[in-house]
Amino acid sequence: MARLPLWALALVPARLFGQNAASDVHSPAATYLERYQEISNLAPLPGRVAEVNHLVLSRDVGRLILERGTLYLLTPVGGRTVAALFRGEGRFGFAPDTPAERAELQRFAGSPVLEDTLTEAILIFSDSTAEQLGALAFRRAEIPGEVGDHVHDLIGTLKGSNDGAFSSDVIGPLLSGEPSGFFLARVERAQGGAVLFQINPEESEAVRLYRPVSRLRWGSSWAVVTQSPLQRPLSGTGGSWRYREQLGVPSYRMDVQLTPTAGANLDFAASATLSLTAVEPVGPWLLFGLHPKLLVDSARWSTGETATVFKAKDSDDLWVRAGRRLQAGDSAALRLFYHSAAGGLIDRHGDWFFIDPGAWWYPVNRQGENLATFDLTYHSPPWYPLVSVGERTDSTVADKVLTTHWLTRLPTPFATFNLGVFQSYHVAQPDAPALDVLLSEDAHRQLARELLARGYMIPQQKRMRENVAADVSNSLKLFTNLFGECPYRHFYVTEIPYDEGVSFPGMIDLSWSTFQNTSLDGFDEFFRAHEVAHQWWGNGVHPGSYRDAWLSEGLASFSALWYLQSERKRNDEYFKFLDQYKADIKDEKDDAGPIWIGYRTATPSVRRGYDVVIYEKGAWVFHMLRILMLDLSTMKQDRFLETMRDFYQSYRGKPATTDDFRGVVERHAGVPMDWFFDEWVKGTAIPTYHVAWTSQPAGGGKYTIRLRVTQEHVPSDFQMFVLVSADLGNNRFAHFRIGVRGDRTEYQSPLLPAEPKEVLFNDLHGVLADVKTERW
Repeated sequence: MARLPLWALALVPARLFGQNAASDVHSPAATYLERYQEISNLAPLPGRVAEVNHLVLSRDVGRLILERGTLYLLTPVGGRTVAALFRGEGRFGFAPDTPAERAELQRFAGSPVLEDTLTEAILIFSDSTAEQLGALAFRRAEIPGEVGDHVHDLIGTLKGSNDGAFSSDVIGPLLSGEPSGFFLARVERAQGGAVLFQINPEESEAVRLYRPVSRLRWGSSWAVVTQSPLQRPLSGTGGSWRYREQLGVPSYRMDVQLTPTAGANLDFAASATLSLTAVEPVGPWLLFGLHPKLLVDSARWSTGETATVFKAKDSDDLWVRAGRRLQAGDSAALRLFYHSAAGGLIDRHGDWFFIDPGAWWYPVNRQGENLATFDLTYHSPPWYPLVSVGERTDSTVADKVLTTHWLTRLPTPFATFNLGVFQSYHVAQPDAPALDVLLSEDAHRQLARELLARGYMIPQQKRMRENVAADVSNSLKLFTNLFGECPYRHFYVTEIPYDEGVSFPGMIDLSWSTFQNTSLDGFDEFFRAHEVAHQWWGNGVHPGSYRDAWLSEGLASFSALWYLQSERKRNDEYFKFLDQYKADIKDEKDDAGPIWIGYRTATPSVRRGYDVVIYEKGAWVFHMLRILMLDLSTMKQDRFLETMRDFYQSYRGKPATTDDFRGVVERHAGVPMDWFFDEWVKGTAIPTYHVAWTSQPAGGGKYTIRLRVTQEHVPSDFQMFVLVSADLGNNRFAHFRIGVRGDRTEYQSPLLPAEPKEVLFNDLHGVLADVKTERW
């Protein structure tokens, strides 16, 4: 073999070592495991070492400056350079472009921006980085052992627990072999430890900064610190819950087999036919979500060709390879056959079956939105009544098998079913949709006997089905009156063996405990009405993204409080719930963050963060708007009612964002309201007001009130309009609003016809705040 002279090895362009970094040839993986093994085995190559002098990698709001050091290219993946490691001196800058995300970075790093010295950066990319690195002069050099070790350590943090499980963010663009714009940098800072900076254009919020966490506690090695859209968002980003709109799945046709086993449980097997439409070029590898305990048997395209699929054990990532990369407008039909592992999707306790109502029991699109119609056929034992989303169009029994057929009239982001040893209770009230309530009273009695044998006694109401049905029916009527017609005229209400409720279009799952007993404090009435309210907020108007989840959960909670207030015909329970929410919010606000960060409010350290911030503070925001929009001359809430009706009518069947809702509020308030949403949705501050007042005669039997308000625990520009009510005696009241801003506010009321006996500052709990009264 001829040998190159030693001097020729000193400076060698990358393309002479088996690849061209700027090549236009892209090689999608033939199989998932082929590409997985290449990524798992990433390692530095002795002939791919270069000295670096001031190389700048600017990616959106992040910037890596590799000042001086050595760069090691890693082994190719799919014949391309996709990874490198730098060691030396450099800088990492990261500056989120929204106040809410800067506040999250402040909580993590003690500063709203990062400008740190780095000592090492490991890069994985499917963008222009290979071209930038291709300009360097590479040479052969000895590789320090820790370089490979550090690469191996990073790859380990991106892997799952079983063979083939890997971060879909990272492996996705490398599977398809297309330059997607993906960029990842694990940055070792001289002080402060490692961070992970990532650009993933397939996500609606593509820019993310992660911090290392314990996988044992978090289920992952990295947790989000901040995330935001690209400064120049790509098409398909707006109105997307998580994934940018690349692939549409407008319809499903499902055939589900529920077969009894010897142990009186049920085996689950299904086929799902998905209609696929490419919104933009995508694939050939397509990503879906499927429950970790579901196993794929086979898949094929409508052409009859077998589809290549991969799903790692106990992973919810389902990868399917199309025959080619789909172009915008291309359509295809995919049919998947799958079943549940033993003890997987369905389990049984007594007369109840455990079917996680939020489980991905069918392939969920993870490259676009999940709004689809469903054609569902179930084959189940006839002694277990079954209900599903959609309208039942057929029901037959043959050979001890009940076959039912269900169709959804409107696109929905969710589909589910439930069955059990149920008794059905039909309810038809005037001016309300018909209900079928399915519950197992025998299961409740059995549970009571089991607990009594252990020394526990739980109360059981005598008319459980009637009490539940009454709240469901009455809240349906109230919300129809308040917000407008619900698109569904029949509802199934089923009980589930969980301490939660879940609402789907035309189908409401309620916890067994709310059938067992109706508490005196109003919680069960609230709980039932909350799930009913989701027919308007969540199923009717869809939250646009995870940041807008409060428009579903917070508004459902507020609506349920409104129902409780209406049903009890007094305000006591309504304000008691708000007071408890306020206490919870004050406890969690500094650790959980603002409403605006959605699911990120819940962490292993703040387990109730999501409940408190999204549900409870979300309800408070709607209550504050209700009070803020009162007509003080009549104390009527017509303007707020019109706002909520307008919001529902404008966005029924469509996603709505916080900005969309703000626009509706401004339309009815007649003034800009950005300040309100910045403070209460995107901020965490809660004011404390110190209030002093006095009344003074003004001649002619008239009086005025003077108030002095100092404000603390909020930013200096924090403002709010606070309702003040003066008791003038003989059941007469004067109402006015005070605009409180800055450290100190003084106010003098209009002339009053009598001397005030009492002044209520922040009447009707109009502001989420603490009020402390002081002497004048």
